[in-house]
Amino acid sequence: MNREVRVRPWQLAVLSIAGGAIGALIFAVTIPARLESQMEVEMPSFASLAQQVMPAVVNINTSKTITAGPRRPFPRGQDPFEQFFGEDFWQRFGGRRGPQKQRSLGSGFVIDNAGYIVTNRHVVNGADDIDVQFSNGKAYKAKLVGEDTKTDVAVLKIKPEGRLPTVPLGDSSKLQVGDWVIAVGNPFGLEHTVTAGIVSARDRVIGAGPYDDFIQTDASINPGNSGGPLFDQHGKVIGIATAIFSQSGGNIGIGFATPINLARQVVDQLRTTGKVVRGWLGVGIQPLGRDLRQALGLGDLEGALVADVQRDSPAEKAGLKRGDVVIALNGKAVVEPGALSREIAMMKPGTEVQLRINRDGKERDLSVRIGQLPEDRATAGEEESDEELGGEPGGERQGRGQTVNDLGLALDNLTDAARRQLGYGREITGALVTGVASGSPADDAALRPGDVIVQVDRKDVANASAAVRALSAAQPPILLLVRRGSSTVFVTISPARG
Repeated sequence: MNREVRVRPWQLAVLSIAGGAIGALIFAVTIPARLESQMEVEMPSFASLAQQVMPAVVNINTSKTITAGPRRPFPRGQDPFEQFFGEDFWQRFGGRRGPQKQRSLGSGFVIDNAGYIVTNRHVVNGADDIDVQFSNGKAYKAKLVGEDTKTDVAVLKIKPEGRLPTVPLGDSSKLQVGDWVIAVGNPFGLEHTVTAGIVSARDRVIGAGPYDDFIQTDASINPGNSGGPLFDQHGKVIGIATAIFSQSGGNIGIGFATPINLARQVVDQLRTTGKVVRGWLGVGIQPLGRDLRQALGLGDLEGALVADVQRDSPAEKAGLKRGDVVIALNGKAVVEPGALSREIAMMKPGTEVQLRINRDGKERDLSVRIGQLPEDRATAGEEESDEELGGEPGGERQGRGQTVNDLGLALDNLTDAARRQLGYGREITGALVTGVASGSPADDAALRPGDVIVQVDRKDVANASAAVRALSAAQPPILLLVRRGSSTVFVTISPARG
């Protein structure tokens, strides 16, 4: 006969605590030496390393003069005076405040005895005065030698009094996920703070710039750490603390550092000439997703898909074509487009390189002489801005013209008026996207009003009617070539099921 045993919750708690205590006691008595040894390995002290590198890390204080707007007693959008008298009410009657000093904090590190200091561009951008302070209390005025918008790197110069402490640059390519790293900086103005963590991930793309390749770390990085060094266990700089992911403005264990291998060449050029000259191929490239591979019949091929070839570019002169897949650069496999962009950008103009491409299922080699990135592309942002007809995907549920209901897409002819509005010449032909239904296949494909569908399944379409016929007859995934602004991109789309 089974007896039912009733145990009260507090008895379970006592048993759990007692059992845990006995287990811990047995473990401690049985293998104390092994446990102590493991703790020494897993929890190293960074005291000597911090003492070694801290003298070369500086706090950066900047100030700049800004023109302040009129005082507003109410938040924008909730101001009864602006609602009644117009949005310029306070501009007209609020009076103007005089020039205001805006101050900011950051960090940096000394790389040689001549007084060159590396930091982030956003720390010193637009500053009228830059002051740096060492851990021993010495302070200097610094001048900006050069800055690079695309990597957010800047170089400063001070006039040292005697020899300066410096830190060596390491090799960020040798970092592995799980390696220990320490950050030294000036978070929230707390001078020369040292934090430790590990490399959480590599090759992170966070949308900061065209050459994103960040080291992710859980070493605490906060406002004021920007521009400061991230060290490996040997005291070598392997990254520059640049950004954090946070909803509160403080650290939540997700920080990002620019790899020193990416910054090194930028720093060298800024020191020498005050600006950065980059290599240029002249193509628009994109990653190969599963649907793109299927639509292009590429199997499991890896590489960078050429979506656009710019006129008179090194790529066009070498014979690269839209739809080619770059699979190797100088014998090194190209796994994703970002790696190819960074490699080309770091090359000196005039360098001869060998590209292995896949074109219509056949491999071939092309020799390309790298050009110099044009000045307008070197200073402008990489993304095309939305035009008046454009917008976010799914931003317009219904549009004029012909509809493809199972795709959630409205198309119209590309008229002269639309060309003028979107900045397209007569050489651009296709079907203008005028509507994208929210949550539709077209929305999922990131199509948006203002796009122009140039090809359907690698065949040109001259107008909206031709595009609708081609889309209706095509088998999914349907491959589209889309003109957006000054560039083209491949997109796949599949009709909704059911």
